[in-house]
Amino acid sequence: MDKLEVIIHEFFKEYAGLESLKNAALLVCRRDGVPLFSYKTFESSWNDSTAGALIGGMWQAAETLTQFIPEVRDEDFRFSFDTSSRGIFIIELSGNFEPLYLSYIYYNLDNPARMKSRVKSIKDKLDLYLDDHLSNQVARVDKKDKEVFLFSDISDDEMDDLFSEVIA
Repeated sequence: MDKLEVIIHEFFKEYAGLESLKNAALLVCRRDGVPLFSYKTFESSWNDSTAGALIGGMWQAAETLTQFIPEVRDEDFRFSFDTSSRGIFIIELSGNFEPLYLSYIYYNLDNPARMKSRVKSIKDKLDLYLDDHLSNQVARVDKKDKEVFLFSDISDDEMDDLFSEVIA
């Protein structure tokens, strides 16, 4: 584990409340899709690497689509693909570190809005925790160095292996 991954795991060890999640998963991944933390309360056929790659890809696709919106503002976007009881919610962690995404995947939930609010609270606390713990670490990056594109250097065979469980 690299330093950033260790710090994220330490945060979730100290954070009280993950045990109360039901029918849900939390995943923190980098922009290139590499998962740094995963917590699942249900059995699933997907693995963390596949989920991380899909999350990174969804975020980058949505981010690219927002470039077509004429009015440019500095806003915190979120990605939500859901019904009234199940879905995927992704928000970008913000701080002086590489782009990271906190994803919440859930089903059979009575009040998704309340849980999304809780995930936003976790995000805010994790942002502060990372900034505090990375203040003198290598994982801090300049804004200009944040551009990392998913699948920029990957072979067709590696792509097939990565998504074989999804397509099967």
